[in-house]
Amino acid sequence: MRYFFLIYALIIVFVVSTFGFRGDKFKKPPIRIFPDMDEQDFVKAQKPSDFFKSGVAAQQPVPGTVPMGHSKEVTAESELRGYGNKETYLHTGRLNEINYGKGFPAELELDQPENVTALLTRGHEVFGFKCAICHGASGNGEGTVKANGFVAAISNLRETKLVEGNIYDVVVNGRGNMGQMGSDLPLYDRWAVVAYVKAIQASAKADYTNPKIKEIFDAGSKK
Repeated sequence: MRYFFLIYALIIVFVVSTFGFRGDKFKKPPIRIFPDMDEQDFVKAQKPSDFFKSGVAAQQPVPGTVPMGHSKEVTAESELRGYGNKETYLHTGRLNEINYGKGFPAELELDQPENVTALLTRGHEVFGFKCAICHGASGNGEGTVKANGFVAAISNLRETKLVEGNIYDVVVNGRGNMGQMGSDLPLYDRWAVVAYVKAIQASAKADYTNPKIKEIFDAGSKK
């Protein structure tokens, strides 16, 4: 037993002589077994630095940086790229607490053909990775989920009678077996899905016996 106490005393002497008592000061930096990011590499402003391509330590803020104490100016574009919590038609798809709106918000500026093309293109992309697994690529409700028997019935979007505002509300808040996607999609992407669903419905009603319509369809299917 005396050897145990002797070894124990030697260990204490070793620890104290190596690490010192709490609060002791040393000429050399302390040994930290777990540094916990107490010391990190840094650069000195206005000094050369080989780390950056420009050779300068002080770098310009990245584009879009907002100084502390300031707020970023809200523009039409930034509004659409955000998630929003306002009570406008753009944010809710409702005209009031009861009625859904028909048509698309003016903020999308769909009176310009290039904006229509961009919205439908984005809608096709978002529909592909968020909706097609359940509703099918064509929106007929025959997606992978139903094919594997996970859900008995899934809405056929080609036949839905919902107006644009109602479809938007379903995308944002979900309905039935469908979960909400509002937290995943910014305003623009939500309305892009609505636009694509409406395009699917229009294509289902198209008269493909009309040579001009068939020509447009064949040209689009080859892209």
